[in-house]
Parts: sequence; C-alpha cells; structure tokens
Amino acid sequence: MKPKIWAAVTAHNPMQRVQNLLQIAYNYAEFEADVNLYVYINYEAQEDAETITEIFSIVDFPVTVVVADPGYEGWYLTWAHKNDLASAVLNKEYDYFIYQEDDMGLKNHHFNYYRKWRPVLQREGLVPGFVRYENYEGKKIPFDNQEKHPLGGATRKIWGPISFPVPVHLIVDREVHFFSQCSNPYYGAMILDWVEANQYIRSASFDHNHSVDRVGFRGWPIADRSSMGTAFENVPEGYQHKRCVPIRKVGHKFEVCHHALIEHFGDKYSSDFVKQGQTLLDCSEIFHLATGG
Repeated sequence: MKPKIWAAVTAHNPMQRVQNLLQIAYNYAEFEADVNLYVYINYEAQEDAETITEIFSIVDFPVTVVVADPGYEGWYLTWAHKNDLASAVLNKEYDYFIYQEDDMGLKNHHFNYYRKWRPVLQREGLVPGFVRYENYEGKKIPFDNQEKHPLGGATRKIWGPISFPVPVHLIVDREVHFFSQCSNPYYGAMILDWVEANQYIRSASFDHNHSVDRVGFRGWPIADRSSMGTAFENVPEGYQHKRCVPIRKVGHKFEVCHHALIEHFGDKYSSDFVKQGQTLLDCSEIFHLATGG
C-alpha cells in the first residue's frame, strides 16, 4: 500500500515562477506515494489561481490552489499552510507531511531516504537532514554551508563566539558509512512522518513568534523558520540541532550522499559569493578528518 503524503508549496506571485511550479509538479508525479498537493499563493495574486490550477492539470494527482488571507503578507506567506497542516495531522489522514518553498527540487529519492533513515536516527533523538546546493560551473555548491567541517572536531567560531561540534555516527550500510551534521540544517523544506509532524504542531517551532527562541543565535528570518520542523525541539545533549546527513568515504574525500542533496533552482547565492571574491566549496568538500587539519 502506497504511503499518503500531504504536501504544501508556497508560491509568492506564482506566475513569475511558472517553470519552478511545473518542475515541482513533475517531481511529485514521480513519487511512489499518493500525493495531495496544496499550493499557497499570496492574496494579491488571486487572479492567477485559475491559471495555476490549469498548469497543475498536467499531473494525475490532486492539486489545490489556496489563496492566502490578506494578513499573510510578504515572507509571512510561508506560514499560510500551518492551520491546514495541523488539521491534516490531527485527522490522521496522511502518513507523511511535506512543506517546501517553490524553488526547491524535492524528489522521490529524497522522500525514500527520509523514510529509510527516520526510524534509525529516531533511536538517537535525531532526524534525517539534507544539504541545499546550487549547480554552478559544473559543481554542486552547498551555499548554506560554505564552511569546512572537521569530522569529530569543531568548526571555527561561526556563530559569534560559538563553534559547531561535528559528530560522527557509525552506520553499517552499503551506501552510507556514517552520519554527521552541517552547522546550518536549513534546506528550504521539511519532511515529517506522522509522529514527527504531531510533535511539530505542538511545539514552539510551529509558532512564528515562539520559533525565534528556538533558533536562538542563528537568527533565522521568518521564512526560514517555517521549515524548521523539529530540528530544534528536544535536541539531544551535546548537539545544536537534530538533522543529520549521510556520508560516504570516496577515495580521500568524505561526500554527502546524493539522496541527501537537494537542488535550489538557479545560482543566485553562488554567484553572489563569487562576486564577493569567495572561493566556493563543492558538496564533496564540506567534511574532512579533524586530524587532517
């Protein structure tokens, strides 16, 4: 029996990003699951609702375009789905719940990765995480984590006076050698099973005001806080967040496994780094042995 997914996408002025919405539609059409997709658009774009509905008619799963109330202005639109998410969780109609921004390439292999490793990491109080990247000049640039992470050590003091400890969790698996964490767990989306979703809707992270306290020194803006999930809820002692990513040793490199890499459409962040004179790290260059300097 296929799992049932409740999925939500935020699309501000959606006609300006039609290609993104088409790609998202194609991506969900490939999911090995029964998907119900809700596209939340800003109130000012309500005249586009019919057109957006027609765009999603190319897929054979239910898509509902929701015009947000006028109060969900600007970046606050990213929170327009929360009441509907809570209702879906409480009604126990779905097995998994997904929220994503409209510029993220979330695919079936990402969902399958979450499903496989969620029960394993749950035993340690952790959850599967992802790394956002942009395609730039033939490389995958992890623009949220342009920082070398020494495995078993700690990063430089990237949060003011606070460094980030880089843990290593050994795993017996053909594809994954171990799990670790990036200093920035944000990935422009969140995947939750029912248990995690039920925890989320009852947490401070679910509230756009109280979530400020959860992110603390990171200072995530309101749009970023909308996809926190349980990353900062009941964090195990010694950790700064709960999201872990799978790593394989390939030659002398420690690479984040491909199923934990999510593409951000475009290359605006990578381009900005280059304009600032920064040398870019590839996804295969985030992690290294602490003893290797």
